[in-house]
Amino acid sequence: MNHRPFEDWMLEDLAMTAEQKRDLQSHLRTCTQCAALAGVNLALASARVVAPAAGFADRFQVRLAAQRQAQRKRNFWGFLILVISVMTVLSWLAWPILKVVLDSPVDFLSTWLSYLLSLWFWLQALGQAGSVLLRVIPTFVPPYVWALAAFALAGWSLLWVLSIWKLTKIPQGV
Repeated sequence: MNHRPFEDWMLEDLAMTAEQKRDLQSHLRTCTQCAALAGVNLALASARVVAPAAGFADRFQVRLAAQRQAQRKRNFWGFLILVISVMTVLSWLAWPILKVVLDSPVDFLSTWLSYLLSLWFWLQALGQAGSVLLRVIPTFVPPYVWALAAFALAGWSLLWVLSIWKLTKIPQGV
């Protein structure tokens, strides 16, 4: 049974039409769950609101300030422990490299320099191969294949944007 519209009508205190009132009354006669909710809603609406004790707001502000101070202290110590732990693990992992650097810094620097130079030459070769492929491939691939690829990419992009939009919507209400 769908209780949703009846629960909304009872809990939101909106103006209802005569037909809605009639539907609600007939539903309350048959549904014990909604009848109990209506009874609780009526009891809460008729309850007397009690004023807080004198000085409640001041005591609340003091307690809130103390809780915030304690939270800041816990955050500081937690962050400090995290930093120390991460630095310890990184030092432990980097110790073999540091040992090599401290034993022979010239060998270490020459190894890294040769690595960076080989990476540079590899990237240059890859760039030249890519430019050759970009000149050669369009002669073998017909234009309609490029158009289909562009449409497929556009469709996937649209699907991606729509899924992100759908998944990041903030739900309203309960």
